[in-house]
This record gives sequence, structure tokens and C-alpha cells, in this order.
Amino acid sequence: MNRRNEHVINEEVTYSNQEQLVSTTDLRGVITYANEVFCRVAGYLPEEIVGKNHNIVRHPDMPKAAFHDLWVHAKAGRPWRGAVKNRCKDGRYYWVDAYVTPIYENGKITGYQSVRTQLDDKTRDIASGAYRQLLKQEQQKRSTPTWLTAAKSALPLIGLVALLGAIGLKGGVTTLAWSLLPMAWIALCYRKSWFGTRQFLSSLTQEYDSISRLVYSGDAPHAIADYHLKMWQARTRTILGRVDDATDSLKGLASSMLAAMTGARRDLSQQDSDTHQIAAAINEMSATANEITVNTQQAANNAEEAQNQCYLTQEQLEQTRVRIVGLAEEAKQAAEATLALTEESNRIGTLMSEIQGIADQTNLLALNAAIEAARAGEHGRGFAVVAEEVRALSTRTHGATEQIQTSITQIQQTLAKWHVMMDTNMAHSQECVAAAEAGSNSLSRVVSEIDQIVAITVEISSAAEQQQQVAEEISHNVHHISTTSSANLSKITEVEDSSKELLDRSQGLNDLTRTFS
Repeated sequence: MNRRNEHVINEEVTYSNQEQLVSTTDLRGVITYANEVFCRVAGYLPEEIVGKNHNIVRHPDMPKAAFHDLWVHAKAGRPWRGAVKNRCKDGRYYWVDAYVTPIYENGKITGYQSVRTQLDDKTRDIASGAYRQLLKQEQQKRSTPTWLTAAKSALPLIGLVALLGAIGLKGGVTTLAWSLLPMAWIALCYRKSWFGTRQFLSSLTQEYDSISRLVYSGDAPHAIADYHLKMWQARTRTILGRVDDATDSLKGLASSMLAAMTGARRDLSQQDSDTHQIAAAINEMSATANEITVNTQQAANNAEEAQNQCYLTQEQLEQTRVRIVGLAEEAKQAAEATLALTEESNRIGTLMSEIQGIADQTNLLALNAAIEAARAGEHGRGFAVVAEEVRALSTRTHGATEQIQTSITQIQQTLAKWHVMMDTNMAHSQECVAAAEAGSNSLSRVVSEIDQIVAITVEISSAAEQQQQVAEEISHNVHHISTTSSANLSKITEVEDSSKELLDRSQGLNDLTRTFS
């Protein structure tokens, strides 16, 4: 016994006579199972007591002889019954009526089980006195001599022999014979009852006996039979107790399973509802995917048509650019020609200036000739006529020259305006060429973007078609899951009903064990 168990408090822990303290141990006495009642009465948590040796609850008031008797019978594969005083975790105590039996697995003893119930007051008082005597003997390390035990057993026979001797001495042999005759007749008549009962009780003693018999049945001749009856009573009670304890576990399991099945049924019902909603959503998604596929295909067709129109526009822009480039070139050539005409008109103007100078010089010469002709008189009259004609010709030349000069000036002004217009037109043509080239480049980029859009649209269309196929497959799988979920819901409902029936039957079995106990 551990030293910590030596601390005791003289206060008893009680429990109901309907409660049973159940535990199992291995071959060394280490606890492998303890029910809730045992833990509660002993004051331990399950994890504090399971895995510990059963002597953790041993009380110092219990003699070693009681446990020695227990182990002798247990290791021999026989049951044992005894009144045991145990110690609680806090030092208090509780009494039990213990019945210990071996546990068999595959024909071999693998451990021991103990079912303990409330001990009645009478047996407890007897056990307390007996255990005090045993403890006293253990402390004094002495026991009753064997000859004294034999003398106690032979006392009735010694008394009978002494009585017969006294009768023989007082009345003689005849008196002794007549005295023995009734006894012989009684012995003859009741020989089967006496000797049969004696043999039966002797066989019961040989079959099973324990020092606990002195506690439960006393030391009378019929005590062995009474003890065997009480052992069978304890065995029946243990069987019912183990069934009752197992039924409690079974009830807990059935209750847990019922709660789990109820929760599972509720969850499966919600899952079935969610699955139907998912199926409806997937059907809608499949329809939407189909619509997306159609719209995407239409967009691809429109993009392809736009692509063709862009190609045509690009060709037209290229033709326009070529023509504008030709016009710009022609405008450039016209500007160059205008510039050449301007230069020629300038040269003509220069020549006209010279002609104007010649005309002025001629007019001056004609004037001088007329003056000289006038001086010559009649001789110079002909020369004066010539001079007059020359002067008239000079005047006409001068007038024509002025008109030509005026026309050349107008032509130069017109050519200058043309040159400015040609330069402006050429600049505009170059701008148009640049704009046409920019437009062509922009259109090329647009065509490239449209090409990418067409490619992406084709991919989207293919992906939408695949999405539709996947959506249809998912819809099929979801419908299959929904069918399976409905079937599982039905099975869960059946299991839930079975759990309820199991719980009811467990309660009935528990009530039945209480009836027989």
C-alpha cells in the first residue's frame, strides 16, 4: 500500500443500493476499466485511476489475509466474495460487498472483474470485528494453534464419550446398552439425513471455501451451504450487474448514436436541399454557358466581318495614300514649273526694260533728228519725215512695251500666287500623305487587335463549349449525388429508428436486470 493511502478520515461515503461499482484489472491487478459509480464513490477521475494498481483504494483497516484469500481463489480461476473496506482519494472510506471473478479470453485467464454493491449493516459489523482480530493477529504475528482448532472440532465427540462413560460407570453395561439402543435406532432412522448431509456439506467445503464464510455465514455446520447459496446469489448479482453496467454503456452509445444520426439526418437533409439548389444553379449555368457560346460565336462572326472590312479599308487607304503621293509629286512639279515661268517672266521683264531703254533712246534720237532736220530746212524735210516715223515707231514701241510690262507684272503676280498656292497644296498633300500613312498604321494596329480579338473570341467560344460540357457533366454528377444523398437520408432515417429501438431495448434490458436483481 502506498504511504499516501495511510491518511484516513473516519467518515463513510455512502451510495445507493441500486448502484454497482464495476472495475476490471489485468493479471497484476492494474485497473483497466472503472465505471462512473466507482470513480465517483472513490473520488477519482477515470484518468487518475485507470492504469493504477487496485490497491490504490486499499484501506489500512483491511488485513492482508483477506486479500491473500482473494488472490488464492482468483489465480485458481475461482470466484471470490468478500466484505471490503476501501479508502477514498480524500481519506474517507466506503464498504462494499465485492464479488471477483476471472476474465477469460480464448480459454485463458487474462484479468479479473469485480462487481461491488452496498454491504448490509449486519455483515459490515461482523466483518469489522473479524478484520480487527486478523489485523491484531498480523500485528502480533501469531495465529490459533492447530491443536486448539482440532480440539474445538472434537469437543462434541469428547462430550458424548464422557457422557456414555458416566452412564456405564453408574448403571452398568445393561444400562449403557439400553441407553445406547434409542440412539442407535435414531441413528438408523436418520442415517441418510445425518451422513448424507454431512457428506454434502463436506463436499461443498472441498469444492469451495473461504475465510469470508465466517463473515457472511458464520461457523455453524450449515454455514458452508449458506455461503455457497450466497456465492451463487453474488454470482447472479454480478452477472446482472455486468449486464446492467454494459447496458448503461450501451444506452450511452445508443443515445450518442441517436444524437449523431439525428444530426446526420438533419445535415443530410440540408445537404440534399443544397444539392438540389446546386443542381438548379448548374442547370442555369449550363443554359447561360450555352447562351455565352452562341453569343461568343456571333461575336466571332462579327469580329471576322469587321476584320474583313478593316482589310478592305486598309487597301483603300493605301490606294488613297498612293494617289495623294502622286498628287503631291505633281503639285511639286507644277510648283517647280511655276517657279521656272516666274524666272522666265523675270528675264522677259529684264529684256522689256532693255527694249524700253532702246525705245527711249530711239525717241531721243528721233527728236534730235527732227531738230537737225528743222535746222537743215528744205534739205532736211525728208529726214524729218523719217525722224517722225521713227519717233512714232518709238512711241508705239514704248506703249507696247509698257503694255507687255504690265502683262508680265500681272503674270508674275499670278505666278507668285500660284507658287504660294502650290507650296500650300504641296504641304497639305504631304500632311495628307502623313495622315494617310498614320491612318494606315493605326488601321494596321486595329487589324492586329481585331486578329487577337478573333483569336480570343474563338478560344472563349471553345472554352464556353467545354464549360457547357463540364457543366452538363457536373449536373449529371450532382443529380447522381442528390439521388445517393436521398438514399443515404433514407438509410440514416432507418439507422435513427434502429437507434431509438436500441435505446428502448437497452432501457428494457436495464429494467429487466433490476427486476432479477
